[in-house]
Amino acid sequence: MIKKTYHLRLATPAFLGDADQHGAWRTPPLKALIREWWRIAVAPGLRYDPHALKQHETALFGTAADEAGGDNRRSRIRLALAHWNEGTLTDWSKVNPAINGKPGQDPKVRHNEVDFAGGMVGSQLYLGYGPLILEKGNPNTRLKKNAALQADETNQLRLALPETDLAALARAITLAHWFGTVGGRSRNGWGSLLWTAAEGTAPLDTLSRSALEQTGCTRGLGDCLALDWPHAIGSDAQGVLVWRSREAFTTWREAMKFLAQIKIGFRTDLGFDTGRNSPRIEARHVLAYPVTNHSVRDWGNNARLANTLRFKLHRDTDGRLRALIYHTPCKPTLPHPSVDLLDTWRRAHRFLDARPELARLA
Repeated sequence: MIKKTYHLRLATPAFLGDADQHGAWRTPPLKALIREWWRIAVAPGLRYDPHALKQHETALFGTAADEAGGDNRRSRIRLALAHWNEGTLTDWSKVNPAINGKPGQDPKVRHNEVDFAGGMVGSQLYLGYGPLILEKGNPNTRLKKNAALQADETNQLRLALPETDLAALARAITLAHWFGTVGGRSRNGWGSLLWTAAEGTAPLDTLSRSALEQTGCTRGLGDCLALDWPHAIGSDAQGVLVWRSREAFTTWREAMKFLAQIKIGFRTDLGFDTGRNSPRIEARHVLAYPVTNHSVRDWGNNARLANTLRFKLHRDTDGRLRALIYHTPCKPTLPHPSVDLLDTWRRAHRFLDARPELARLA
């Protein structure tokens, strides 16, 4: 076994709960994060074959026998955290600076489809709805459950990795360092995890277009949309489907407000022709579902499509934060093929390319 140690730091609060919904550092989400990016790391070598991938994954990460039978396999990967401390963020109003002695306010952004509060919504609530909620009669965003992990909390992760799989796991850890987030609403940038190699562990590569392409984990948008599972970072004629904010932000609150504005923008850029209980799927529905006030009759309120255009915050060498947007495209399961997926995502990408505040990864 090869041992590696990494220092972990949260760039944003993390909604990372234990069995009792208390915010806490835990190893299972970190193992799941490595597993998620391992799939992308090994997929090209397995010719994107999900059956071969499952066999390799079971042998490496282990499995528990189900009711239909099968073997129990222990994981060949060992993880240990320096601590399992509970989160101390219990009052969300305290994450934003107080104004004239009053509780801090969730920074507002304009949403042109909102017909209350002057069309302004809380940026943190918008990106964190679920773990964050509004109560009737209370204008402030609050936590739904007990506690979250604070931004800038730190931990140390020790790994023991089998030498036979070291190359793929090292690639997966690098991808997790570049793109990985943990906990609830992590696709929106919550739980952005920053990795630093400890003494005695090889340093992690800095994210760049060249470094990403050298991993072999990028693939053309059309090819990505042929498979129904996220298996690569997408690319097109302009390069990899990764964008960075040109501005570096002093606080995570500023960076998340920026990302909320971007997300509202690329979603509302794809308008609707129908409303509630639509008889057909429209382009906007395939970005993520459900959509407030725009349900699809064949899906009702039960279907879920996770957004494959994802967010993370990175820290510059001067300590400021930069927003990252990346795309892991795949084919959604739709009740009827009424949408041109390739054109839909190209429109979203063109929106991002046209924003002067963003630049493609170079």
